[in-house]
Amino acid sequence: MTDKKKKTGRGRLTEIATVLASYGFGHIYRTKIGKRSGSQDAVSLRHAFEELGPTFIKFGQILSTRPDLLPPDYIEELAKLRDQAPPFSFDKIEESFEEEFDRKIENEFEWVDEKPLASASIAQVHRARTLDGREVIIKVQRPDMEEDLLRDIRLFSRIISMAPETIKSFVVDAEVALAEVEKATRIELDFRNEVNALIRFRRNNKKRPVISAPEPFLEYVSKRVLVEEYVSGINGLDMDKIVQAGYDKEDFVEKFVYTFLTQVFEDGFFHGDPHPGNIIISDKQIIYIDFGLYGELSEQNRERLLEILDAIVFEDIDGLMNLLLQMAIVKSEVDRFVLYEDLENFFYIYVAKDLSQIDIGSLFNDILKITHKHSLIMPNDFIMLAKSMGVIEGIVSDFHTKVNVMDIAKTYLKESKGFSPFKHLTDEHLGLKAVQLSSDTLELPTSLRKGLDTLVKGRTRLNLEILNWDKKSVEINKMVNRLVFAIIIAALILASAFIIVSASSPSLSNLAILIFLGAGLMGLWLLISIIRSGTL
Repeated sequence: MTDKKKKTGRGRLTEIATVLASYGFGHIYRTKIGKRSGSQDAVSLRHAFEELGPTFIKFGQILSTRPDLLPPDYIEELAKLRDQAPPFSFDKIEESFEEEFDRKIENEFEWVDEKPLASASIAQVHRARTLDGREVIIKVQRPDMEEDLLRDIRLFSRIISMAPETIKSFVVDAEVALAEVEKATRIELDFRNEVNALIRFRRNNKKRPVISAPEPFLEYVSKRVLVEEYVSGINGLDMDKIVQAGYDKEDFVEKFVYTFLTQVFEDGFFHGDPHPGNIIISDKQIIYIDFGLYGELSEQNRERLLEILDAIVFEDIDGLMNLLLQMAIVKSEVDRFVLYEDLENFFYIYVAKDLSQIDIGSLFNDILKITHKHSLIMPNDFIMLAKSMGVIEGIVSDFHTKVNVMDIAKTYLKESKGFSPFKHLTDEHLGLKAVQLSSDTLELPTSLRKGLDTLVKGRTRLNLEILNWDKKSVEINKMVNRLVFAIIIAALILASAFIIVSASSPSLSNLAILIFLGAGLMGLWLLISIIRSGTL
């Protein structure tokens, strides 16, 4: 059997299982993850993914974008996976280019730097110059990356499936989670999707001078290769360099946040991974690069997002709960009362805060923690937005300005023509509400009189809904049985006392004593059973 066959079959499965076991995940088959320290398990999983190579590094990065599927400590650790990998040879770059376009790379470009500009888990990037003198970058997927990464996801899924019950507290739904990861991976592994996203982003922002993205060269775009404009400028949002270049920090941060909100609420299409490494400041423009991840919100979901913010502002717990249930994939029965209590506790955290004190990223993540607890699987784009908003807030915080994301969001939503949380407060709507309020006010005295009349005449019926009735009915039956048992014991003791007092013969006295002793034993047994139940 060749090395390739071993790599794609049992050999790789054994390698994955061995590495996971070496980092302490042998207990995945025996008990719940987290038997030791949950945070230590998260660190160990990250180390295991790093040892398993580029495919698992990318796999872990994709998982880290799903806070609805994994606990927070795992998300935090997997987000630390560095998107770096050993470079592969330039011969492979030439080979891939020729396979994709049936042309040799040296005939298409005046110059190509054989030293990579960057070497990541999925692709390698080289600078080049076109025959007409334009500076570009050539992005080439790692050889066999698609096959290897999809194989590793399936093998990891197979390992997880060996212990389906023990994984439930770790992942909301392991099957759904890994299916989502595989779907996202297939999209990211086809560079034509990235180019389509790039074109759409450039079109959306064509009339916005402050924001843009590199221009792709469509004649050099395929599934595994893409060529796009090289952008020079300040990489990584280096605050010192930005200030030295003459930018005002406050103004820059405000524009950065404002333009991202425009992507979300006006375009419904936003960069899915806006970390500093994917942003370049060039010629007074914010240039977004690498569109492997992007989010898309339908008009309906944008409106629901505004309704969620509306419900939070107006402390509408029922409204927020119903919105989350409408948006989520519900895989099992939801205890709405417990969900309501969790959302009520969520409101207590934010109700005392001024809007300017609220981190919108933290707010969304807290909502996702609640949906994770109740096995509600939220839409991918909502998850990506929550993740992106957290990244945006982190960047704003690093700049140490007085700018607040929630303040800008509030201002943006008020000024936005297309989407405003107050758009439903039209004159017509307010007029209808006023009529309805007047009608309800006039009917209130009549309704109150009827209610009091029903109460006085004894026709009131009280309807109660008891949570978990099946379980509680068993407890109630036990309680009633013990009460009846205690009454019988008391009756026997009283009867024995009465017989002793009124007995006219020794045989009756002996019967009374036996009854008394029997009642005593029954009382002792009842007491022991109550103590053992732990409800004394």
